[in-house]
Amino acid sequence: MALVGPESAGSWKVEAQATAPSSPNALAGTSGCGSCVEILTAQGLQYEYPDLAVRIHVGSGQGRVGVVFGMKDTKNFYSTLVDLTQKTMEVIRVVEGKETVLGQAPIKMKPVEWHALRVQRNTIISKDFIECFFDGQLALSVEDQTLGVGQVGLVMRGETGVQFDNFNAAPLYSSRPVSPPAAY
Repeated sequence: MALVGPESAGSWKVEAQATAPSSPNALAGTSGCGSCVEILTAQGLQYEYPDLAVRIHVGSGQGRVGVVFGMKDTKNFYSTLVDLTQKTMEVIRVVEGKETVLGQAPIKMKPVEWHALRVQRNTIISKDFIECFFDGQLALSVEDQTLGVGQVGLVMRGETGVQFDNFNAAPLYSSRPVSPPAAY
């Protein structure tokens, strides 16, 4: 677990949740500070071009939740955050502790208890881009190639109570050639 901010007021724990898509358990996160960022990284998973998917159920608070990727440390990472009360999504890049919002967009929420968030970082020729899907719909796409290989995980920002389920992380296989073309 990592903390970005002055104080930690959060916790992560596995608890029983009968309505979770992969019941009987879900990962519950709570954060009580207004400005801190709580990050839980998946040990041993480092990707340059990840394909991340998670199910989210927000219970209380006004905070934002989502995923982190390209994480070198608490001062260098990308995050995609969803604010279900404001119905928005944003992609943030943090470099040397300085935060930059790369893009923000409204989201359309399906009338379901558990929402789906999927984030893919990909490359085409010399452009790297991040595509973010919410409840199966493309909500936001931004270009950025600042950060490379890094850890992936889950994130909470601000005062919130959330449950995560079915977190999947895998390398995104692009159409880049494995070898240069033949010379003939």
